[in-house]
Amino acid sequence: MDFLHYVGIDIAKATLDWAVYSQQGSLLHLHTPNTVAGIKTALRQLKILPGWAMAQVVFCMEHTGIYNAHLLGFLHKLKLPIWLESSLQIKQAGGMQRGKSDTVDAQRIAERSAAAVCLPFP
Repeated sequence: MDFLHYVGIDIAKATLDWAVYSQQGSLLHLHTPNTVAGIKTALRQLKILPGWAMAQVVFCMEHTGIYNAHLLGFLHKLKLPIWLESSLQIKQAGGMQRGKSDTVDAQRIAERSAAAVCLPFP
């Protein structure tokens, strides 16, 4: 399957940070509550991106146990592609890094998922 958009999601107990990445680079960053209402809000905002097609999107997040339960259940119900990655794998793939924040982490997760599925860069 060819993916056009890669959504990296940094998951915390109370919040979700969403970063959307494509061939054009970083497209969008969202910060929502880690609730079903917050997830619905984010998905509505994602749908207005130019060229957005849910069938060509992969949602990548680190496996955080119960904190991503709302999100996983919601995305699974919509039959959307989901990629769970271990936090250690994400950290090791990025090497030595500075500037740790939820926003930066979400962007790194999105970029990692794009690189892992061989996004053809111009």
